[in-house]
Amino acid sequence: MKLHLIKKKSKFTVMKNLFIFILIILTAGSCTITPPDINTARKTKMEIVDPERHYYPILRGSELSVAYKFYNRGNEPLIIYDVQTSCGCIKIDFPRNSSIGKDDFSFITLDYDSSKNIGLVEFYITIVANTEKNVFTTIKFDLNVVNSPHYTKDYEEIYMQKRKENLAGEVDGDLTEQGYYVDDERTVR
Repeated sequence: MKLHLIKKKSKFTVMKNLFIFILIILTAGSCTITPPDINTARKTKMEIVDPERHYYPILRGSELSVAYKFYNRGNEPLIIYDVQTSCGCIKIDFPRNSSIGKDDFSFITLDYDSSKNIGLVEFYITIVANTEKNVFTTIKFDLNVVNSPHYTKDYEEIYMQKRKENLAGEVDGDLTEQGYYVDDERTVR
């Protein structure tokens, strides 16, 4: 009978230890480390490699991935609070809820989708960080978005172009009037 009580006691002890372990894990997991407020955080210096860039032209509908490397050149940890773009066509990836140590580096990656742009486009990206001079730092990139030279005209475009060439200088007015004009007189029979 004594042996039976020892077994029950050891099962109880194991269950109690398991319960305490799960409680510790849940408590530790519910704690989130939040960075200090930007107004009270200690200031540092940030160096961005090539903050203003001019990219070569890309075809409309292509995607461009841009990565900005930045260093912490101050004595305090660098915290990136937010990154904002001037266009919704850019997806942002940056180190959130982490700090970059002295002389360490990280990346801000931007993925640009050119399907809704044409011509010269400029994008401004604002970085909010605990930097000394100003909490806002702006970087920029621009590029030309061009149509494909293999653009094929559809039948209607080719037809209207040939009509313009055939009727050029012969008909005044709008070419959508079926290629004829009307006198002011009416013929009644």
